[in-house]
Amino acid sequence: VSEMNNNNLGVILRARRREKGLRLVDLSKLSGLHHSHIARLERGERFPTGRTLMRLAEPLGFSELELCKLAGFIPRDAADDRLDRFKKSVKKEVIETLVNLGERIDRL
Repeated sequence: VSEMNNNNLGVILRARRREKGLRLVDLSKLSGLHHSHIARLERGERFPTGRTLMRLAEPLGFSELELCKLAGFIPRDAADDRLDRFKKSVKKEVIETLVNLGERIDRL
C-alpha cells in the first residue's frame, strides 16, 4: 500500500472519529484496539490489517466494505463512482432547494 493511501486513510479515520465526537480512548473502548495504535493509524505511521478495519468500521459508522475500499483492499468500481456523482448531485440539488426556500420565506 502506498504511503499516500496510508496517509489518506489516516486522515479519513481521524476526521470520522472527530465527526462522531469520539476521543481516542472512546474509540479504543468501542473497537477493542489500543488508543496508541489508533493514533498511529491516524497519523499514517501504521497501516491497518483487515481485522483492524473490521473492528473500526462499526464505531466509526462505516460499512466493512466501505472501509476496505477506502483502505485499498477492495478496488473501487464504476458503481462507486456513479454513487459518488449521485451523492454530489443530490447534495447540490438540496442546497439549491434550501436557498430557494429561504428566499421565498424572506419575501413573506
